[in-house]
Amino acid sequence: MNLLKPLTLFASCMLFSASLLASNHPESQRELYLDTLEAARSGQASQVNQALSALHDYPLVPYIHYEQAIQQLKILTPDDAEALLLKLDGTPLYQRFLKTWSVHLGEQAQWPDFFHYYARIRSPGAQLQCLATRGELALQNTEQAYTDGRRLWLTGNSQHNACDPLFDQLIQAGSIDSDAGLERVLLALEAGNTSIAHYAERFITTPAAQQHLALIWQIFNQPEALAADPALLNGSTPDAIRLALLATNRLASNDLRLALLTFSEQAQRLQIPIDDQAKLINRLGVLYAKRFHPDAASLLARIDPDYSFPELTEWRIRLALTEQDWPATRQLITRLPDEIRQQGRWLYWRLVADLQQGQSPDPLLLEQLTAERSYYGFKAAELTRRPFALNDKPAKFNQEQLLQITELAPMQRIHELYRLEQIREATQEWNLMLATLSPEQIHAASHVIQNWGWYFQGIRGAIISDNWDDLALRFPAPYRDLFDKASQEFAIEPSWALSVTRQESAFLEVARSGAGARGLMQLMPATARETARRAEIPLIDLGRLNDADVNVRLGSAYLAQMQSQFEGNRVHATAAYNAGPGRVRQWLSARGHLPLDIWIETIPFDETRSYVLNVLAFGVIYNTMAGKPARVFSEQERSMLAWSTSR
Repeated sequence: MNLLKPLTLFASCMLFSASLLASNHPESQRELYLDTLEAARSGQASQVNQALSALHDYPLVPYIHYEQAIQQLKILTPDDAEALLLKLDGTPLYQRFLKTWSVHLGEQAQWPDFFHYYARIRSPGAQLQCLATRGELALQNTEQAYTDGRRLWLTGNSQHNACDPLFDQLIQAGSIDSDAGLERVLLALEAGNTSIAHYAERFITTPAAQQHLALIWQIFNQPEALAADPALLNGSTPDAIRLALLATNRLASNDLRLALLTFSEQAQRLQIPIDDQAKLINRLGVLYAKRFHPDAASLLARIDPDYSFPELTEWRIRLALTEQDWPATRQLITRLPDEIRQQGRWLYWRLVADLQQGQSPDPLLLEQLTAERSYYGFKAAELTRRPFALNDKPAKFNQEQLLQITELAPMQRIHELYRLEQIREATQEWNLMLATLSPEQIHAASHVIQNWGWYFQGIRGAIISDNWDDLALRFPAPYRDLFDKASQEFAIEPSWALSVTRQESAFLEVARSGAGARGLMQLMPATARETARRAEIPLIDLGRLNDADVNVRLGSAYLAQMQSQFEGNRVHATAAYNAGPGRVRQWLSARGHLPLDIWIETIPFDETRSYVLNVLAFGVIYNTMAGKPARVFSEQERSMLAWSTSR
């Protein structure tokens, strides 16, 4: 229920009536709080002061004080600010007000007071850093100001407009020279900001710097020139490695293969350290492998003959899998660093490669792999007819321990904010509180917060406190009746929709992705409307996507639709739920002939590959925890694997 109501002309009467109930009725306190918060934002001081007496012990009173202070910022004194900070201590509002107050002081050129508060700010942004540097200039700390100002100027992006007066002074003082100009040109081109690069050109005045500038622009505008003439760069060329990286990135947009070969040659010529090569080589090499060019395996071998880049080696293994070249798969796995080679993924494919070549599985490897609670561990267990290992370690907190956590002031604020559906503010409080608690306290707090119904943060808390084996916390099963009903209606496996929801939103009803997907099962608006039309499910407005019953029913209907489109195959349907059916059809057209587990392993989208693996594993976990028969794959899907128990 949305408790936020507009303040009316009868607000004072309403506040008085609500105050009579506030001490004994939490809902009345919440309504009074929301009305008072709105009054504070509207600058209605008399209503605020009247209500505060009734809300004196309400956990969220600091939020009212903060909003009231923001409205009165221009008349606050340092003493007022200090008094407010005492009230905000321990909340996210403390740093928020410090930053707002410091900006105000800086804009008023009240430099001694500014620096008093600025020193207490964690991670000041560009606006505050520029104000601080302007303050240093005003206080005649010229050398420090010029050093800091030059650092702030040297960026590939535009800076906050609070920096403009500072930069004007630096320029007038001649502190921005040719070297600084060249550096900013490079930074801007590396960030793809040609307008900033052209702006910085004006500061490059010496002949040598201008000559180097010409080379920089040649490399940027005609990167193929470096491919044609590798000697364009040499060990004595200023910024040679950065220019080689810049040219390679520019080339990659048009000719990825040429970019990789060009950089490989430059790496040898310029003796670029492996660590400096790794980010670009891994990114572009993996991108080339994901396009499955016929020469992908040979090209990766050519640019990485010594197996220096593990991400490339992993994709060389995947390329060998697409050829079902088991000797090559087995040999390439041995080239991985030990910590990667021991991961379940590569233990599993080593096992399959051995079986495919008629070798008995290594018993130690098999023991290690089947002890994993993962897709690969479950698949290996299924393959060798072993039980699934859940490795569950339930928490053993007593009521006193949980009560101690519940009574913490941050937890009380978090609870109220959660009840008011102010999830962003509740999350900020939660994140700040975590830094003050021990792992055991975080674990206990996660159970408390899960009991409220905030499963998302409970799951996060299990991970943060390193309690990966507390399955009740990591794999809650709320809305079970909704999932069972919807799964029955649309003839899909109940644990499938539940597992998709655990992966999509971790059961956060108001979850919303950057792309606009909404609710428990993260439905895009267009998909929700079309699914509602097809399944004849009422969808009055998109706000209903935050309702659990509507979202679960629509998400389950869409899963059933995907399963039907992909001939009953849950794996393909799950991939389509994440990446879209069009992309999955493209992948099937290109590699649908492959065994199903190899097809999964070679999904080119990392997110979708992990998504499919997680959903399959979560299904095993949920079914096992519920005492139901569990399996990774259906009989139909199992017959499509590279190796199955039917062999």
